[in-house]
Amino acid sequence: MRRVKFFSVARPHPVLTAGTGLTAALAAFSMLFADRQIVINTSPSVRPGLYIRSWEAPRVGAIVDFRIPPMAREYVRVRTGNNGENWYILKPIVAGPGDRVDTTGSWLVINGRRIAPMPPPRDRAGHPLPIWHARRILGPGEFFVFSGRITNSFDSRCYGPVSRSEIESVRRALITW
Repeated sequence: MRRVKFFSVARPHPVLTAGTGLTAALAAFSMLFADRQIVINTSPSVRPGLYIRSWEAPRVGAIVDFRIPPMAREYVRVRTGNNGENWYILKPIVAGPGDRVDTTGSWLVINGRRIAPMPPPRDRAGHPLPIWHARRILGPGEFFVFSGRITNSFDSRCYGPVSRSEIESVRRALITW
């Protein structure tokens, strides 16, 4: 008895399959980075790694990204030759609306608790650092960002509170190293 073959299905070549899969992965990856769904952090003030956008609202304890505040742009321009208008900073929020922040002394004080020393007047390269000197209660939509991971973190001690309108998004660590 003879077998009759009605149709045959050709198996795709492994290289073609791998190439198609790689192309799809690269397309998805580029879409995630194109609209900043995922960002890469290389700064030591927050654990280096990949951070994904979260749709949560900013709150104390959350990590947020925001454009370089106007008070800090001249310092960034002197240090880098770019005013940082399209650059972002990634920092944790340590104080929010209703919290009392004091940067008038030699320590950052939040709600009466000493958190960390204030930055020196100049950075390691000798450039004058902007320092935010104030003692007040944060208003609605104001957040104080600070990182204690490194002693010279460029944070709200330098440029003051970040307003809700300046915050691009809350971020969650996807992978850190």
